[in-house]
Amino acid sequence: MKNKMKRILAIIVCISFILTFLPINSVSFAKPKYDVWKDKIKIYDADKKIKRAEAEYEGYKYIATFDKDTNEIKLKVKPLNTKKFDKSLDNSSLNEERNFSVKVEYFDGENLKAKLIDEKTKEEYNIGDSDTVSAQFVIALPIALELSEVLIAILLASLSAIVIGGYTYVVVNKVLDKIKTKQTYDYYMSVIRFGKVFVGPAISKEEAIIRVRMADLVLQLQGDEEKAKYDYNVFCRTEDLARTLAISTHGKYQKDPPHQNSPFYFPHYHGMLTATKHAPAHMFYPN
Repeated sequence: MKNKMKRILAIIVCISFILTFLPINSVSFAKPKYDVWKDKIKIYDADKKIKRAEAEYEGYKYIATFDKDTNEIKLKVKPLNTKKFDKSLDNSSLNEERNFSVKVEYFDGENLKAKLIDEKTKEEYNIGDSDTVSAQFVIALPIALELSEVLIAILLASLSAIVIGGYTYVVVNKVLDKIKTKQTYDYYMSVIRFGKVFVGPAISKEEAIIRVRMADLVLQLQGDEEKAKYDYNVFCRTEDLARTLAISTHGKYQKDPPHQNSPFYFPHYHGMLTATKHAPAHMFYPN
């Protein structure tokens, strides 16, 4: 037991240095700042699993897809017809369909930072909040990087999804039935943004304990109360699991109803740091 606790504490210390640099954004959910493109983009459900956004631009069709089961994002760029290009350009790839995997590092409802990874050549292109974006334009021909950014941002916004530290979170209400009925997982990473509870990947009980204790460390070492209570929460499949997690992390606990009169907030437990002060992390559970 002592060795297990030492291992957990070692992980917490390592993660604390990494998570120090993760961003937090408390602004309200806003429309992506790309009004010039919005009328050109069509968003729809291709089926129950895939959300799709597409647009046509300068002879190419851009198709971004989001897999609701895996959170995987893909981008396809294909010519609408064979085109004639300036002879000074290398035309060998300009008439070929290009497929990209999309690795989103951050998306707060408006601002995006991501990489496009060419599935054939493995070349990577930064989009969104990056100093290298403008320098890549010529290299990335015929890919319009700005349109690719807009397409992915609007696709994520349509799903009420955000990305923090490479992890995709969606508003809990969109996946609540799956959480309640799919008993494979008991705990999920969770954050609070814009007065709503978001849920991310499933985690083990040991990882849930580490996450809750990380909130205590952020509060203690950084004094950042907002980050501690917004970024390191856990959504539990049942109330019993939430209460057990609170006992496992702090021994004593406090049970709270939803803090806001909103369908996007949930009842939860806090561990107790002292007899009168509760720990920052929320251990949410379904109503």
